[in-house]
Amino acid sequence: MHMQAGAKSGIMPSTGRAWLSVAILLLIAIFSYLDRLIVSLLVEPIRLSLHATDFQMGLLQGIAFGLFYALFGIPIGWLVDRYSRRGIIYVGMTLWSFAAAMCGMAQTYGHLLIARFGVGVGEASLSPAAYSIISDLFPPRRLALALGVFATGAALGGALAYIVGGAVIQYFENIGTIAFPVVGQLEPWQMVFVVTGLPGIFVAMLVFFVPEPVRRQSPVLAPGADAGVIPFLLANRRYFICHFLAFGLIAVVAYGTAAWMPAMLMRRYGMGPAEVGILLGLVNIGAGIPGFILPGWIVDRWFAAGTRDAHLRYFVFATLLAAALAVVAFQIADSLWLLVPALAGIHFLHPFTGPSVAHLQLATPNRFRGRVSALFVLVFNLMGMCLGPPSVAFLTDFVFHDPMRVNTSIMMVSVVALCLSSVLLMIGLAPARRIVQATEIAA
Repeated sequence: MHMQAGAKSGIMPSTGRAWLSVAILLLIAIFSYLDRLIVSLLVEPIRLSLHATDFQMGLLQGIAFGLFYALFGIPIGWLVDRYSRRGIIYVGMTLWSFAAAMCGMAQTYGHLLIARFGVGVGEASLSPAAYSIISDLFPPRRLALALGVFATGAALGGALAYIVGGAVIQYFENIGTIAFPVVGQLEPWQMVFVVTGLPGIFVAMLVFFVPEPVRRQSPVLAPGADAGVIPFLLANRRYFICHFLAFGLIAVVAYGTAAWMPAMLMRRYGMGPAEVGILLGLVNIGAGIPGFILPGWIVDRWFAAGTRDAHLRYFVFATLLAAALAVVAFQIADSLWLLVPALAGIHFLHPFTGPSVAHLQLATPNRFRGRVSALFVLVFNLMGMCLGPPSVAFLTDFVFHDPMRVNTSIMMVSVVALCLSSVLLMIGLAPARRIVQATEIAA
């Protein structure tokens, strides 16, 4: 069904229906993060089975997924601005779930790499389409909270990957290799991919319970808004450069930490996969979920009180505090009693999706939202997934030459990236205020 990008405003769906839609999109997001992050718990068995290095595992978690996820987001964003957003999510989830299950069929490192490409392509459909739908379901004053709730899929999916994934790994390790129809013998790590990937094919059908809301025309009168998307981006380039790169640097830390935290806990503290899964799952639930929801609520109230750069200003301070906690967690801590509280603080401060995407939607005309959102997803995922895990692995393999120093690698990447992010956010405050003021004048 073709949807005109400049469709006139319609009646906004009821609050209950809007939140039900967020709940369904949240469930889909949980499965996307489960399929994305489960590999981090499988680093050691995959490395031993396929004779891969830490750097190759970093590429598997980063570029193999992130490059295709980011690059396919641009053409998918173009489709989001024109066609059924529900249909795009359905096709994408079916593809990534099938590809995730195919990771379990891989017999070589190359086969696994190709399957991860497919996961990345499929998952590229979710964020641009979901952001666009939610932005048409909620008024601006509640948008950061709604997007923050949707973004909790990262914490919930991560918790599911760690807790359920750890239990599933232990279950299949106790069983040993399993004879699978057609394929033959599958190792425990392969079975984990199969049983966590296949259910998503059926969950994808739930997206058709989400309404396809009328695309409400944005009143934005920022420079370039009446021209094409490229002139609009160029006319407001200082805002977009600071916004994209600053949050991209936070993503570098988030993805780098997520990729190597399980291995660090196993190497530094002698924990097993199930223990790591429970610990990280509880941290994700206890600190990550509030970290997605509470900042959205704070920013919405701050914005309503007149702070027009609230969405960026909050993270000027959050990034600096997270950098200090990274030193404590990954360098100073010598026991779980100190590590866990510091790690919980980092998980609370890292989530940026709700406020960052909300400000982006407020600053962007409706007819450009799919493409601008996809471009944001491209930038922060290229930076996060393609720099985060490989950067940590690079320091471990080629600077320290010691797998046991992975904690120091995580700390160094975190401190440098988070401090640079804070600087960029401060530079971006003024253009952020200007673009919001242009919106208010138009309204």
